[in-house]
Amino acid sequence: MVRITVVGVPEDGCLSLTSRAVNAVSKARVVAGHPRHLEWFPQFKGTFLDMTTGFAQWMSQVIDESEEGDVVVLASGDPLFFGIGTTLLKKMPAEELNFIATLSSAQLAFSRLGLPWNEARFLSCHGRSLQGLTSQMQQGDLYAFLTDYKNTPQVLAQHLSAFSETNWTLAVCEQLGGPGESIRRYSVDELAAENSEFDKLNVVVAQRKSKDLWGGNGQFSSDASFFKRLPQKGLITKQSVRNLVLTTLRVQPDSVVWDIGAGSGSVAIESAKLCWKGRVFAVECNEACFESIQENIYAHGTDNVTLIKAKAPEGLDELSRPDAVFVGGSRGQMDDILLTAWQSLNAGGRLVVSAVTIDTVSEVYQWAKQNQIHLDTQVINISQTQPLAHYQRYQAENPIHLFSMIKTA
Repeated sequence: MVRITVVGVPEDGCLSLTSRAVNAVSKARVVAGHPRHLEWFPQFKGTFLDMTTGFAQWMSQVIDESEEGDVVVLASGDPLFFGIGTTLLKKMPAEELNFIATLSSAQLAFSRLGLPWNEARFLSCHGRSLQGLTSQMQQGDLYAFLTDYKNTPQVLAQHLSAFSETNWTLAVCEQLGGPGESIRRYSVDELAAENSEFDKLNVVVAQRKSKDLWGGNGQFSSDASFFKRLPQKGLITKQSVRNLVLTTLRVQPDSVVWDIGAGSGSVAIESAKLCWKGRVFAVECNEACFESIQENIYAHGTDNVTLIKAKAPEGLDELSRPDAVFVGGSRGQMDDILLTAWQSLNAGGRLVVSAVTIDTVSEVYQWAKQNQIHLDTQVINISQTQPLAHYQRYQAENPIHLFSMIKTA
């Protein structure tokens, strides 16, 4: 039995409303929604539930009234496109809901811009943090963003600009289908500096101009693309080792990753490119490294990385439980770090540790043995070419021990 019919209302009202939508409202016992939508149904004389009085209370009233049936909820465009339909489906069985959709704002935007949208991706900024936005934008060339009063088109553009994500053309589409329809195109920096106020009913379409991903640095970046603390240029897990660390961690798109003893943040940043829907925490206590880490996060556009200024294991308990942990430095706290990381690690997660000194190798081995944890070990010996007069010779780098542990269920 259908208890609630959700009607999508276009911005031009009667011009685009179907007879099915009009009949549903005219026969309703109760209509719920925004007052501006009700203006298109002057024939309705029943009970109206005004959502502007407070969403939680309004939703409770809608659910209560639905017990008697004949309730219509009015929504903008397609109610199943980032709309009220998704919320209702979480509270009621699908068979008790009926949807009468109209064109969504995104459909109208792409049609006005003349852009095929079968491969477009859609992101809502309504009541959400923009953190992780630029990381998700590396997965496509065409996006539509639904903004709100806080995350305005300008705020969206400012976030993209801060994280070196400027290779986009942005179109701000306002009041689509309504009498005040307007479409304006900008570069990222132009929109970030725009002073005019946009209509609250807008959608932003972003079209990529070039394939310069991750701030132009790409994935599996070279060491030269990372800012490093000077004069100690060695505070980075070198590219050859870093790439092996990444494959050992087996980071997935939605993983949570900890990089403990982050140094320049290279492992955290490259992990973030793999878990573009997830989160990465770069944990570092050396104040001299903070600026480099933050600069690298901005330069590579990895806004899903958070710098944690703490000496591990302090602060780790406050982080989201990880699926992968890399320990690149311990500051003498190796046992405590390993214990905290292992206890926090999700089932099936991986703990990977790099060691340069014999002392660290012994610490990790003894800890795993005492805790009866299976340990896989690799010794990495890498040599790089160096010029010698008119010839090329090999220069060996320090051997690296790489330990890997898997937490079984």
